Amino acid sequence: MIVSTMHIHDLTPANELIDDDETYLITSLAPYEDGALINKILPKELILRVFSYLDIISLCRSAQSCRLWSQLALDGSNWQSIDLFTFQKHIKSNVLDSIARRCGGFLKELSLKGCENIHDSALRSFTAKCANIEYLSLHKCKRVTDTTCDNLGRHCHRLLTLNLDNCTAITDRSLRSIADGCRMLETLNIAWCDNVTDRGIQLLLQGCPLLSTLIMRGCDGLTERVFEGVEDRLGELRVLNMQQCYVTDITVNCIAAGAANLESLNLASCNLISDQSLQALARGCKNLVTLELAACGALSDSGFSHLGRACTKLERIDLEDCTNITDATVICVAMNCPKIANLGLSHCELLTDASITSLVANQREILEVLELDNCPNISDAGLSQLKVCPKLRRLDLYDCQNVSKDAVCRFRAQRPSVEVHAYFAPATPPATAVHGRQGGPICRCCSIL
Repeated sequence: MIVSTMHIHDLTPANELIDDDETYLITSLAPYEDGALINKILPKELILRVFSYLDIISLCRSAQSCRLWSQLALDGSNWQSIDLFTFQKHIKSNVLDSIARRCGGFLKELSLKGCENIHDSALRSFTAKCANIEYLSLHKCKRVTDTTCDNLGRHCHRLLTLNLDNCTAITDRSLRSIADGCRMLETLNIAWCDNVTDRGIQLLLQGCPLLSTLIMRGCDGLTERVFEGVEDRLGELRVLNMQQCYVTDITVNCIAAGAANLESLNLASCNLISDQSLQALARGCKNLVTLELAACGALSDSGFSHLGRACTKLERIDLEDCTNITDATVICVAMNCPKIANLGLSHCELLTDASITSLVANQREILEVLELDNCPNISDAGLSQLKVCPKLRRLDLYDCQNVSKDAVCRFRAQRPSVEVHAYFAPATPPATAVHGRQGGPICRCCSIL
């Protein structure tokens, strides 16, 4: 049975939705008579199937062709996933009302990323009519307030993923509403929501037992005790991002006590944590696969000796600007974590070629990305060792003073598939030097590789 959720008289003029003459979502052009041969040959079910593969613009254009195509193109089953990121600020509020009337219970995914004109009143009708929504992105919809989250909690009980990144008006009230009404929620992004406090996070964890991904990057309203008292609610967490939050050893101890299944942890720029945090993670988070610790300058070899031996499933580690670590940390990780494919060591100025020797000896077959910017003790000999890593695809060597231009050129010749990032200040050419057509030096290795 063909289900039509929209009739011709429901169409809204394009200029009410998007101020663009070439792209439009909904048209008011009168449809032609159903006389096309294709409509007589193909069954409606097959045409509807074809329409299910079209994007939003193609569907709206197809709706102009004839009465039958208008009926099929605007069928709610074709509007289960909508992404309006392309239009952003051009989207007007009545777009959502039109989408809600057309899609109703069919709509499962909606992205309003960057649609800064959208506000609570526009979303009120949407949440009431599209109660089966599972994925909703309101990234950078800065006019959205707690009222929208109240309506989500009231109507959208099947919501699985909610992105509120940069929705700066959101407060604890929103998290309470989500916890009360969206108990199936699995993923929440509240990055840069400065008005959220510890109490809101605690309410969320208590009300959403299936939460597996929690992104709180840059939430300045949180304290080091954000997880205190709710450690037992962290068991389902797989991904936790607290970059640039106020995190101390107290916070990490709570995480380690409850998040035994954690696979990805981002604590970049949390420079108050010490080796005690690494020891806590070694005890309680042995399933870590990705660990971001960039700019955590208090960490040292002592802490990583515990982490490396315990968290053997690690595949990606970012230690940029962990300036206290030496070769001992890299050797420990290389020897005990056999799956390391991506390693960030930029600005770790104490590292030497011994780190590369250990990586090549232990990760030769799997190493893919190695970042060594501003590691002044890495030399041509260390670079040469990396040519035997078959999966290496990116190598960063900016400001490695002991790596020569000739060594980089040789490496590129031997491994042309590897993306090598290096910089060498162009020397002043002698008066007799041969120049290219534009007057610059012919050898492109003089500057950026």
